Amino acid sequence: MAKKSNKNADTAPRVAEEAGAAVTAATASAQAEPKLVQVASAGAEGPATHDLSQEEAEALASGKNRSHFEGLGDVWAVLTGQDPAHVIPQVVGTVLHAGGTRSSWQWKRKGQDYVLMAWPQDQPVRAGVLMAGPEGGDLRPVNAVPLLEGLPNDLTVDDVHPWENGCGANVAVAMLEGKNPMWFYDPLYGRDHDDLTPGITHTFLLSGLALGLRKALLDDMTITQGPHYEAHAEAWLAENPGKSRLDVPPLKVSMSGRHMIMPGRRFCEYQMRSVIEEVQDCQLDKMPVKLIYLSFPFESRPAMRLPVYVSKMVLGDYEPQKGEEVDAYVWLQGRVIDIDEAPQQ
Repeated sequence: MAKKSNKNADTAPRVAEEAGAAVTAATASAQAEPKLVQVASAGAEGPATHDLSQEEAEALASGKNRSHFEGLGDVWAVLTGQDPAHVIPQVVGTVLHAGGTRSSWQWKRKGQDYVLMAWPQDQPVRAGVLMAGPEGGDLRPVNAVPLLEGLPNDLTVDDVHPWENGCGANVAVAMLEGKNPMWFYDPLYGRDHDDLTPGITHTFLLSGLALGLRKALLDDMTITQGPHYEAHAEAWLAENPGKSRLDVPPLKVSMSGRHMIMPGRRFCEYQMRSVIEEVQDCQLDKMPVKLIYLSFPFESRPAMRLPVYVSKMVLGDYEPQKGEEVDAYVWLQGRVIDIDEAPQQ
């Protein structure tokens, strides 16, 4: 399998030129400026500064009205700061010429051979190109994806939404029983397909790409409706006889030190608030990327550990520091843990 990949690498300029349009179409999307989803919530579990209506806030917090967006143009644009239509053919050529693969990134399915090539080999953020072709035949690029090294988390499969182009899938995993599942994009869905059975627990390598990031702004959140407010109002009225419902003050909830995840506008996208545990520097080619480590504790299960990659385009002049609280809008990626780790040429 690796030999086929090297054969294609020898003809990378020609292959990249011929395949550039197809791969761009498979990965690109309409681009919109990534922004934090700011919610003025009444009981919504997330950062809150923008005045959405109560109905919009509750729908967002519960994960309603989201869509399965099948395109990677947004994440390529955020990571590279360039137009995906221009950068993806360059990515394909570079990966096929200088990239490597692993035995765990190669599989067969329905008479087709698949190999995921990635570059650079010494960085946790890579450009990945999926190669495919008939068994024993030539392989050609069919998809290009930012490949992010994640941290292992044991998660139970809940649902799968395969992409129509056959390149990847959105996967839902259950975090807490009775709660909405969490979705991430699996770039190795073809390999992971048979393991993604609802109800089965696997160790996934989970990571995120920040589409927006800033130092947390709010010290507390004001709640005026919802179950938390109702409990507060009942207790306050019991302590203040003779007062009416109109006299009940808003509920103030401290945001300091909070760890929260709230669904974004698309599946696999989430608004988060957490404390940075560690900051590292890495790069994709000559582009600097900050790697920040976050965790999200639970009472009834181990904490979810999440490395988040933040490009220079997203950071601007902000320099994240260990111990700082941040608000982030993050696209999640995950895959079943790789059995081997040794790169192959």
